[in-house]
Amino acid sequence: MSKESYDSARPHVPADIRRLVLVEAGHGCALKVCGETTYVELHHIDENRENNDPANLIALCDMHHKMAHDGKIDRKSLRLYKERLSTSREANILERLTRLEAHSESGKSDLPVPELSVEQPTDASISKIAVPRWQLQTFALGQVAITRYEKEVGVYFERHVELVAGEKRLVLDGLKQFHGDQADIVIDFVYVRKAYLDAPAYGRWAQEKLEVYELMTGRRATGVLLVVVGKDTMLEEMALPQIRSSVRDAEGMTLQVYSCGQLGFHPGPNSASLF
Repeated sequence: MSKESYDSARPHVPADIRRLVLVEAGHGCALKVCGETTYVELHHIDENRENNDPANLIALCDMHHKMAHDGKIDRKSLRLYKERLSTSREANILERLTRLEAHSESGKSDLPVPELSVEQPTDASISKIAVPRWQLQTFALGQVAITRYEKEVGVYFERHVELVAGEKRLVLDGLKQFHGDQADIVIDFVYVRKAYLDAPAYGRWAQEKLEVYELMTGRRATGVLLVVVGKDTMLEEMALPQIRSSVRDAEGMTLQVYSCGQLGFHPGPNSASLF
């Protein structure tokens, strides 16, 4: 069968599945000794062209694709190549998630979690738990900021999205998925209370989340680092130089900065003891 007739005969592989398989292979031929990246096709390992399970699809260059159809590369070999790619992809995702988890206490909003209060009821049989004030206030600030951003761009986001696959867990502050070729939007929120908290790590972490999202889902996405600052003076172009630079250097990332004054909500001190 000629390439032209094969292309016209093969069924459509959904775009998100196609991209997932190509991302897994690094947009190159799965046979790493090949190194071909100019023209890559998807091959159905079991040769059932209706079976678009990602586990049944492998990226091959034109030459190795023809060899697979001719039986010169058997299915067992193809599954071994596929297993090697999948293992490498899983290791890559886990490594990135581990790095993000190590920084989870900085620049990452999460659902407020109640913990044991310092002041307890007189009755020892009762335990009192409460969400720490700073955690609840910062989380609320993030929700207000995302709402403001939604109104400005005319797009509504899912909030606190968790992507879970086995032990892998990626938490996103906001996510908008689109149909078709339009890239999804991933929001990462951070509260920079004081100017001295400016740091390039925020842009790097946001880009890392974006890349892990694409690795896990196979979907194209752009990222928005949504920064809220404590004072209006921190909105000036010369303010937050390290954050601004890190976002400029990050592929597919944009920066949106609001002040607490613009949002009409200020979390106040980190601890109630500061009142």
